[in-house]
This record gives sequence, C-alpha cells and structure tokens, in this order.
Amino acid sequence: MLDTVAGKSEMGPYFPKDESRNPWEMRTRKYFDTKLASYQTATSHVLSRPEARIAIFGDGGILRVEASLPKLLYGNNLATVSNPELPLKRLREVVSDYVSGEIPELSGMEYLRVDYCHNFQVGSALADYIHTLSTVGFLKHRRTTDGYGGVEWWSKNGRMIRAYDKFKEIFETEKKTVAEARGILRFEIQNRKKSGLLQRRLHKKKLTLQDVLGPEIAYCGLVETLNAMCLGVGFQTQDIGRQILDAKFAFSTANRLLGILRRLETQTMDDVRRDCGRSTFYSAKKELRGLGLWPPSMGDVSLPALAMPPLETVLSAEATFCESAGPEEENTHAYKN
Repeated sequence: MLDTVAGKSEMGPYFPKDESRNPWEMRTRKYFDTKLASYQTATSHVLSRPEARIAIFGDGGILRVEASLPKLLYGNNLATVSNPELPLKRLREVVSDYVSGEIPELSGMEYLRVDYCHNFQVGSALADYIHTLSTVGFLKHRRTTDGYGGVEWWSKNGRMIRAYDKFKEIFETEKKTVAEARGILRFEIQNRKKSGLLQRRLHKKKLTLQDVLGPEIAYCGLVETLNAMCLGVGFQTQDIGRQILDAKFAFSTANRLLGILRRLETQTMDDVRRDCGRSTFYSAKKELRGLGLWPPSMGDVSLPALAMPPLETVLSAEATFCESAGPEEENTHAYKN
C-alpha cells in the first residue's frame, strides 16, 4: 500500500560525503535579501540514485530525502509495503553513506509526500477499465496518458490520482518485461504536504513520516478515494442499463436517467454536467452510482468493482510475499539499478 515517500530534516549542517566520488549536482541561486538589502547566493546539492533522491539545501541546514519503499526492499515497486520500519531503516543507511551530518530516524522527518497504492489484477479487461475510467470526473484536471496506458486526475494543491497499466509502466521506464505485472491495473494516490488533506484527516498541523505511513491510514485513504470516485460498485454495460433502470424506477425516471447514460456514450461527465445543470447532474449521479452505471462500462462486458480487499487480507498477502522472498533475496534486490 505504501510506495514513494519524501521527508525533510532541519537538523543540519549537512554536507555531501565524498563529493569527488559521488555524482552530486551543485546548484546555485541568487536572490535579493530584503533584510540585508543585498543579493545573496544560495547553494544546494542534489544526488539522484536508483535507491533514493537526496538534496541538501538551505546552506546545508536542510536535508530532503525521497525514495520508493518497495524498491529499497525488492528492487522494484510492483510489490507493495505496509510496514515501513525496515525500508526506512535501509533508507537511513543509504543517506548515511552519502551525507555527513546528524541523520535522524527517518520516521521522525517532516512529511512532504506519500503515495498509497494497490494492484488490481483485472487480466484481459485492463483496456476496458482504462477506457471506462477515462470518463470519470474527479479533482480539477483529468487526462488519459499515452505513456503508461492510464488515466490521471490532479489538482494544483498537491493531490494526484493515477490508474494505469503496471506492466507497460515497468517496461517503458525500466526496459524490463515482468510477467507478474501483466493484467495489473495500478491505482495510486499521491498526497503532498501542501494539499493539507492528511493534516485535516489526522487533525494535526505538522505531520511526520511516522504519522502518515501507518497501514490503516493508507488503507482508509484508498477506500475513501475509490468510493468518492464511485469505483467500488462495479460497472454495468450500456446495453443492460435500460433493463436495470426499468426494473428499479418508474418509466419517467428510468427514461430520464437513460438519457443521461446515452449522453455518456459520446460526452464526458464534465460535458454532461455543464449541459444538464448542476442539480440534475448530481441527482442522476446519486441514483446511477449504486446501480453500477456511474460510469457504465465502456466495453462489451460488465466490469467487477475496484474495491479494496479487507485490510487483513492485504497484510497477509504482503507477509506471504516477504517470507517467500527471504532476507537474502531482499538484500540482493535492494539496490538494483
């Protein structure tokens, strides 16, 4: 359920270690300091490694770390992580190898970003899911991506949601063919500090990585988002939509809702909302979502719901994977390029 995390520490000074051996990139920025009434130069150092991205800035006073927790354990992020203790320990070891200074326990770092994710094995129906999800309106912006065969929803305040073909993403970014990823629809939620979402959920103004990396927090975030997007009740086909509506509603109501469905064949949800009016749109949404018709399947067959399994099942599956991998395999894969 956990993937990429980012945090920062202000317990500097920090300095790049063995800068001559490691490919640190030094950046300088000039700015006008109003208090000193003069131009100042700020220097930062950035190191991008397969296992982590590390930055030192604020004249050495601030350390920023970003990494994919599954990649630290398994060499890839196809598998998921629910217990962050071991990957954070390994991440701290990586940081200590490259940075001089007081490296804190990373669980106490200030939270900047966290990604929650789940793999849905949908097999040959993956293309139909992508086509169907491309009609779903959520957040402010939406686009269908050509790169990883998926859909993205995002807002400028620091939230992004993605659903995409995991096999294709691995192949295009890492040039690897991973058979286990075939048929997997990856669902990801990216939360950044500036969105304030997790602060509101957890009723805390300043969060640490420990606060946001609990399995219950990740699980609730995924379930809440899937439900808000109306993805947890399945997707019935357009062809049987009329039969479902006739069985559930009187003729006039069924006919009105059927008209909305027919519009979705050629228009996006945003277009329909604009054309039919806000109150009519949300009334129709409320009545159709419980029937698996919001949105309807864009393919020839009905699609099962994108619903999270029980938390116990998710944790058990991860524990089984860890046991099968074993410590030696984990260590072998931990820092694979």
